[in-house]
Amino acid sequence: MLPSFCTDEVIRIRPGTKTERGSTIFDWSNPDRLVIEGCSVQPAATTLSQDGRVLGISESMTAYLPDDSDVKAGDRIEYDGNVYTITGEPKIWKGPLNMSNMQLNLTKWEG
Repeated sequence: MLPSFCTDEVIRIRPGTKTERGSTIFDWSNPDRLVIEGCSVQPAATTLSQDGRVLGISESMTAYLPDDSDVKAGDRIEYDGNVYTITGEPKIWKGPLNMSNMQLNLTKWEG
């Protein structure tokens, strides 16, 4: 459980699956959406790519969710009108006084 000041809300977006050419692949055409309350989403980093061909911006956020949240690698997170990819596996932080939480590293790329 996160502290009472954690009042952000995120939406977990999970793809369905379909079989194509004998392989099971993600199907984002009709994803499952789940609202998760009691979160804290904080900025982590922003980078600018200027390689001469494309101007791109990468934005990273760190999200702290209740430790029992139904989130896994491969899901996406919507927050404040933006959709982020979960980078890596969700991690559980064990804390004292029932203050455990799930940490997500989120990334969004534009450009």
